[in-house]
Amino acid sequence: MFPYRRIVFPVDFSPANIAIIPFVKEMTERFQANLQLVRACAPEVFYAAEFGWQIAAASPTAQDLVQAETERLEAFAAERFPGLSPEIICRTGHAVGVIEDVVRHNGADLIMLPTHGRGLFRRLLLGSITARLIHDLSCSVWTGCHIDPTLQRTHVPYQRILCAVEPGMENAHVVKAAERMAVSYGASLALISALEWPTSDPAVDPGNYWDRIRANAETDLATYSRSLSIQATTHLVFGPIAQVLRDAAVQQTADLLIVGRGESQSPLSGVLSNLYAIVRESPCPVLSV
Repeated sequence: MFPYRRIVFPVDFSPANIAIIPFVKEMTERFQANLQLVRACAPEVFYAAEFGWQIAAASPTAQDLVQAETERLEAFAAERFPGLSPEIICRTGHAVGVIEDVVRHNGADLIMLPTHGRGLFRRLLLGSITARLIHDLSCSVWTGCHIDPTLQRTHVPYQRILCAVEPGMENAHVVKAAERMAVSYGASLALISALEWPTSDPAVDPGNYWDRIRANAETDLATYSRSLSIQATTHLVFGPIAQVLRDAAVQQTADLLIVGRGESQSPLSGVLSNLYAIVRESPCPVLSV
């Protein structure tokens, strides 16, 4: 829910995790939000997200581990978030299970975390905390850029916001979120709709079907643009969705890409949805709502 009043920042102390701290601090301060730093500290836990259960090896030192990691997290908070007094939450369990429990029970509005951009095969083999949370949680999820660390933006606030409008889907809440973010930051806003050719078979001619898809997309963009209280440019691009959104973000030097999650929370969405590919390819942070 916007504006964001409760922000969850999972901490694993990795370089990618530390790199997005400027974004977390800025968002927390701008919206005067309550910040919760969450640490999961039981590496011996096996978690099966598809079934909603986890198995942990019994450990007589679990309490000592939580105490040690809590102290480490408190020192981290004092060093990295001076003056913000974030809430410290440290629990045993797999990271996905711990974070989901905190978000759902504490009524979080936004979770902010990096992603390492793993490809589909490796993601299916090793799992991905970011991918799982994107598809499981109903709150907004902010993910940091990750393709090339040398290109990662560390300057905030956002100046140029790009909002992806998915053809044939209800996008009003996505466009409204983009509008509110743009107003909050005094940023420019661009609405973009990506159309992917419906078939790769050159023998198949989509004909009028394709023309209707294009016309509907243009109409949707114009309608959403007129509904805004601020001016926004509109763009229709063609090609693989994640790729053309990445190219558009580069061309427009976007600081933030806002997308909807649509049907991405269905059981097979981790494989079928374009969402994780968009997050993986984007050269700038992605806010999925």
